[in-house]
Amino acid sequence: MTTGIPLRIAEPTGRYRRSLRRYVLSADRDCAAGGYHNASADIGDVDESERAEASGDNWPHDDPRWPSACGCGYVFAAEDRWQRNDSGIYRLPDGAEFTFRGSFGSTAPPGAMIRASWCDEYAGQPGESWIIALPDGGEWITTQKARGGGFWAVTGTPPGITVSPSIWHNAPTGWHGWIRDGKLVDV
Repeated sequence: MTTGIPLRIAEPTGRYRRSLRRYVLSADRDCAAGGYHNASADIGDVDESERAEASGDNWPHDDPRWPSACGCGYVFAAEDRWQRNDSGIYRLPDGAEFTFRGSFGSTAPPGAMIRASWCDEYAGQPGESWIIALPDGGEWITTQKARGGGFWAVTGTPPGITVSPSIWHNAPTGWHGWIRDGKLVDV
C-alpha cells in the first residue's frame, strides 16, 4: 500500500551511461524469458562532449564488451541487431542517481519526476510535461490524454502538485492512486 510517497524532482547530471546492446526482433526467435532475445552491457559514462548524436549501429563490432548471448542462452548471430546507446543519468535531491532507459518507471524510484520537454509538443493539453515514476514500475505524464478521454487537472507547482481524477496505471492490476500535495497515495 502506498501511504504517501513524496514526489521528488530529478535533474540531469550532464552525464550519460553508454551501453552496447544486442537483440533480435523475429517471430521465429522468440525468447521464453521476455518476448525477444535482448542483452545489454554498460561500458562506461560519458559527458555531453563525448555523447554521440544518436544511438545505433555505430560502434565497432569487434569490441569484446558486446553481449554475446541473451539471458536465456541464445547466442547472437552476426546478422542480429547491434546498438550503442547513451542514456541520461539523473540525480535526485538526496544525491541518488539513476539512468533513464526506455521506460522511466522501471528505472527511476517511485515518486521521481523529470521535466519532459520533448512531450510538450505532443501533449494533449497545454502546459509543461512531467514524467512521474509510479509504485508499480510504470510511469505517468502530466499532460497525457486519459484512455477514457479527457485530461487530468494538474494544479500546484512541481513537485507539490495535486492531480484529479485518480490515476489507474495498467488497470485492472496496476497502481491505482492519487497525487495529492506532492505525494503518491493509494485510492
